[in-house]
Amino acid sequence: MPSRHDLSASVGERIRDLRTQRGISLSALAVATGLGKGTLSELERGRRNPTLDTLFAIATALSVPLGELLVSGDGDPAPDRPGGPHAHGQNIEAELIGRWTEAAEVVEVYRMTVAQGRRQSGSHAAGVVESITVVSGEIEVGVAGDPARLVGGQSHTFPGDRDHCYEGLAPRSSTVLVMRYPPPAGEPGPGSW
Repeated sequence: MPSRHDLSASVGERIRDLRTQRGISLSALAVATGLGKGTLSELERGRRNPTLDTLFAIATALSVPLGELLVSGDGDPAPDRPGGPHAHGQNIEAELIGRWTEAAEVVEVYRMTVAQGRRQSGSHAAGVVESITVVSGEIEVGVAGDPARLVGGQSHTFPGDRDHCYEGLAPRSSTVLVMRYPPPAGEPGPGSW
């Protein structure tokens, strides 16, 4: 089983590759993400474990889906424990279980566990839509100021390009999250990722 260091190194390399492909300096990425230049440098060198919030900030600044940071340049998943690449946040653990291009959008599916507590999430790139289904437990999720309360078997879709929140109301809630991203500006839908 690959170590967390292997995942950090792979994700760091992917961040650096995407940043340089886009001609963005480390300083410019620091400004765009609100992260320190030293923090980004350590992430790119695989010397720091990225959190879910950090990965979302970087993905948004680079105008790529979150999963783009979790796969290698050839589309293979970055090394992680069995089941797929994982990202961790405040009270959330997300496992990428699938990604593909459908019509004019990129679709990513995550198995996500939400622990008790509240996580605020800033807006993602324009046009991102999130759909979540609760498998077990109870959560409150959605656009800040207007979240939906969900229990097992219920779903909610909301604009991910607005500030939103995830709040675990049970000790651990199991969910499936589908994130839909529009293709980058100027690129066709199918096959663009």
